[in-house]
Amino acid sequence: MKEILTDIRHAQWRWDYAAAAHGGSFHSPVEIGRTVSTGITIAQEGRIKLARLLAELGFNDEVPYPDISTKAKAQEFIGLPMEKLKEEKQEFKENLVPKWLEEAKKREEGWGINYN
Repeated sequence: MKEILTDIRHAQWRWDYAAAAHGGSFHSPVEIGRTVSTGITIAQEGRIKLARLLAELGFNDEVPYPDISTKAKAQEFIGLPMEKLKEEKQEFKENLVPKWLEEAKKREEGWGINYN
């Protein structure tokens, strides 16, 4: 199982790298594509190893996966408290953003720039 978990982790690292590289898909699309495709290959190898392990243990049925076919279902499956997060975002927008905008306005008034 350790080797299977390592495959999963290494595949995930490649996805994380590609996602965190922000401009990578624009500036280096071939490299990002290569990185993601090697992650897919590693993930598939891990799935094959897992299938073999399960077969050795006598489990030959389809492995049930959670329904993550929509964003909402995936969020629910991983336990994201969406209502709480939405409330926190609304509070942020109502309370903190106006303060930041006012502070920015005061700061920028001293710059002597006319934006009109």
